[in-house]
Amino acid sequence: MSAKPSKKGANQPARAAASAAPTAAAAGPAVSANDAMGEPSWLDSTDPKKQRWGKIIFAGIWIYVAALWLLALDQSFNWGIFGPKVPPMP
Repeated sequence: MSAKPSKKGANQPARAAASAAPTAAAAGPAVSANDAMGEPSWLDSTDPKKQRWGKIIFAGIWIYVAALWLLALDQSFNWGIFGPKVPPMP
């Protein structure tokens, strides 16, 4: 990894920025950073119903991931949580 730009790609960003600048100025008013990002996530929403649904979905995902971890541990250590214990092979 080098700090120097490659010789092939060194001139391309300058050309793209130079050609895009006049069209962006002629297209209309500039868009603010908040408008470009869109709506906030459900957890950051000002609507309490969306916040509640976001928290429920977030908790559901964590429960699912925890169950996957528990299943992996059960399979690895043969604890028998998700089914009968399998006797060792002779």
